[in-house]
Amino acid sequence: MYYVNYPTGEYDTVLDVLSHSHTNSIKTSSIPLADFWHPNRNLKHKEIISKKINTNLIDANYCFEYPTPAYQEGNSGKTLPYSKSSMTDLMILLPETQITIEAKYTEYVRDKAYKPLLKEWCNNQDHKKKIIDCWLRYISSYVYEIQTSDELLNVESLPYQFLHRTASACFARNGAKPILVYQLFYDEENVDQLNKFEELLRSSAQTLKLNLDKLPFYIIKQEVAKIKMKNGKENSFAFDRMKIEPVYVFDAMPTIIRVK
Repeated sequence: MYYVNYPTGEYDTVLDVLSHSHTNSIKTSSIPLADFWHPNRNLKHKEIISKKINTNLIDANYCFEYPTPAYQEGNSGKTLPYSKSSMTDLMILLPETQITIEAKYTEYVRDKAYKPLLKEWCNNQDHKKKIIDCWLRYISSYVYEIQTSDELLNVESLPYQFLHRTASACFARNGAKPILVYQLFYDEENVDQLNKFEELLRSSAQTLKLNLDKLPFYIIKQEVAKIKMKNGKENSFAFDRMKIEPVYVFDAMPTIIRVK
């Protein structure tokens, strides 16, 4: 996990690590996410977000690529066979709150169904069903009604990633209050796809029967007004350039929606 002791941490070090991640396009969500949350940029945007979610984002630790392991039931601390940690794009940690942020940019344009769907991912494999049971165990305190993996596998439109991202939010440390956030970057021409994806997220929260008082769920829509780099070979240098100047221009203030 890559920590930033915000706002005085070595953000350049985090950008160096992120530069080795798989980003084949400047419209890959990890790049605008890192740019948006740069300690010295978009301060008014962050102030609006802080007020909306009633959290002081300034006095927080920012952790990119934050892992949540899939543990076997019990207190052994052993991970399930064939499981991989669920990697959260950005986890914001405060003493009493943890904010799980999943970023999307053009992914919802290319993949309108947000695949793999849970049923497709599981594919009747026993070890994957145990992983689903683990994620459900994590979220069990934050739902109106506990469901089984068999029940969810009968749902046609639940994305697997939404389940394990929700589980990451609910895997709270030291009893911290969880907050789930999807930060959706968009260009003007992608508004229709953005709104359809928002509806899919709302539907997924309803499918899991999330108790949105215990687990506040926010969708942040942030327009990208301009990209200062061309979509070519220089993509791999976006994080390096970000140290010097913004790669993206976020003129408009974010639209922040609390899902109910």
